[in-house]
Amino acid sequence: MRTAYFIALVASLMLISGSVAAQSRYACSSNGKTYQSTQPCPGSSGLVYYGPTASQHSYEAPIPKVGQAPANLKYLSARCASLNDAIRTAPARGLKYDTISQMNREYSQECSESESEASTRMSQERRDQKQQLNDAKVTASQEKERASLREQQCGESKRILYTKRARTDLTEGEKSELRRFEENYRSRCG
Repeated sequence: MRTAYFIALVASLMLISGSVAAQSRYACSSNGKTYQSTQPCPGSSGLVYYGPTASQHSYEAPIPKVGQAPANLKYLSARCASLNDAIRTAPARGLKYDTISQMNREYSQECSESESEASTRMSQERRDQKQQLNDAKVTASQEKERASLREQQCGESKRILYTKRARTDLTEGEKSELRRFEENYRSRCG
């Protein structure tokens, strides 16, 4: 009899404690003191409600990132460029693995030749750009060298002019030669 009474008592305590745990709790303050209660606080000041919390944790998969388009995309045929773009963006659009796999097979079958040609054209474009850059550097270097040589020649011509002008014993032929030399100096060295 005592055992049955004890079991009934434990069961009722568990039932009561379960219902108390599920009850709402309030944090009340009165006269500067804070206390917790299972009943709403008297008055409306200092009311903080701690209700049961929902423990719903839902997992949201991150949106897949879309990679950059390949550099040779502009050289692919319209169909292959479209298919390449569709494959690249498929995970972000939520397409299933089997669909993406099918698109990859189609791309391999239809676009291998176009892919090869696009890579060749892209490589040629890069070589051309590199060649243009090298040509521009060579041209700039040659121009700089010519300017330096012209500056040296003009400096030497100027020195000769000062020397000839400083002479007072020039003949008429030498004076005429000096005038031509001055004209040439002005036209070349400004």
